[in-house]
Amino acid sequence: MSGTGSLAEELDKHLKTYKTRQPNWRVFGLETQVDEKFARAQRRYLGTSGNAAHADPSALMGEHFTLTIIQQPAGHLQPMHHHDEEEVFFVLVGNPTVVWERDGETIERRLEPWDMVYNPPGMIHGVRNDSDEDSYFQVMLGNPAPDRPKYEDPELLRLQQADRPDEEARQN
Repeated sequence: MSGTGSLAEELDKHLKTYKTRQPNWRVFGLETQVDEKFARAQRRYLGTSGNAAHADPSALMGEHFTLTIIQQPAGHLQPMHHHDEEEVFFVLVGNPTVVWERDGETIERRLEPWDMVYNPPGMIHGVRNDSDEDSYFQVMLGNPAPDRPKYEDPELLRLQQADRPDEEARQN
């Protein structure tokens, strides 16, 4: 990789700080039409997972994966879904519970800071925060421009068809 500027300029182009990452509560906003407890924020660092057209100008675009931080309020949860890509959750703060489902069987594990779970492609999963504090976890998807979550709930699938969070990202 060779840049046209100084090494310092190159590094600055590839650096995203927490202070510059705005929490995007809208990216999963369609889910709150079904249940307010689905609300959570995404801070994008690399890629724009969760969006439809991957057009957030504030995020860097990688070649092989995405990296975001999810802030999940106390008592909130993700609806069950899956991805065509592999996905990793890495807990930074809190004790979220990861839930997997397959062939009618549901299992769950409560995680702690520095714990990680690898969700294989196609694995139906969700995350629930049963604690009384916000949970923060890093999410990586193995595709720089992944499709949006594939929900198990038909109502969420219907709402997703009409939802365009990218339009708002481009306007801001």
